[in-house]
Amino acid sequence: MIEPTVTVVIPTYREAAHIEQTLSAVRGQTYAKIVEVLVVDGRSDDSTRALAAAGGATVLDNPLRVQAAGLNVGIAAAAGEVIVRVDGPCTIEPEYVERCVEALVRTGAALVGGAMSPVAERGMPAAIALAMASPLGAGPARFHSGGAPGWVDTVYLGAYRTADAGAVGGYAIDVGVNEDAEFAVRMAKRGGVWFDPSIRSTYTPRRSLRAVATQFGRYGTSRAATVRRHPSSLASRQLAAPVLVLGLCSPWRRRVLGAYLAVVAAEAVRQAASAGRDGLLVAPVLPAMHVPWGIGFLVGLTGLVDRR
Repeated sequence: MIEPTVTVVIPTYREAAHIEQTLSAVRGQTYAKIVEVLVVDGRSDDSTRALAAAGGATVLDNPLRVQAAGLNVGIAAAAGEVIVRVDGPCTIEPEYVERCVEALVRTGAALVGGAMSPVAERGMPAAIALAMASPLGAGPARFHSGGAPGWVDTVYLGAYRTADAGAVGGYAIDVGVNEDAEFAVRMAKRGGVWFDPSIRSTYTPRRSLRAVATQFGRYGTSRAATVRRHPSSLASRQLAAPVLVLGLCSPWRRRVLGAYLAVVAAEAVRQAASAGRDGLLVAPVLPAMHVPWGIGFLVGLTGLVDRR
């Protein structure tokens, strides 16, 4: 197999709680040609930068404090032929980089990625992790729910040739937190997006309902920004939350609410069968994801929201 050199790019902001574990996983990779690890930091006011430097990374500055801008800094500075993106609160398996490179070489895709597995301790954080992994939570995209290898519309994190990233103009900084999906739209036109379930990583989700609601509101608004730019990128699965919100505002809102709560309750019972009380706590998490996402998407379609 052709073995290109690799730069690992990690955008960060206030990731002192996670960056050491993330870098430890990068240092433990089986792939031999990782030439550098770039931590592109948004001027964190905690110990992220010091811990990253102590962990052997080169620390670069992201003055805009926008994740897409940080990724672009990494792309511009990368010495490797391939860039493997890793996020701060994320831990990659030992073969992660090796499998990314193998998939890029074998398929000829412009962008490859794998499955994300949320992990958390018991209680509400565990319930949030269960909801994130459920097809009824963050949706049935393969990088959430798993599935067979194949061509998809987007992937989690992603690996790509440095030259391809430069050719498409890098990441858009004006689509909020949907920079990865918008980037995937353009990379799909360049060579396709490939999902490989053997490319595995874990990440730490939000810990409270309020944080989840805020996060998913931003997700919805940002996704709408991408749809405004690339209308054909809208997937049918992304209509569920906006339709729910519209239904809750309609004359049939009681029926819509009753049907929705029945689905939520059924999912909570299903999760409780294997996760106990943590599974039951999925019940309040799902609305905290769906309703803000739907509202955010509908508001975002107006184009009146600052998405940076």
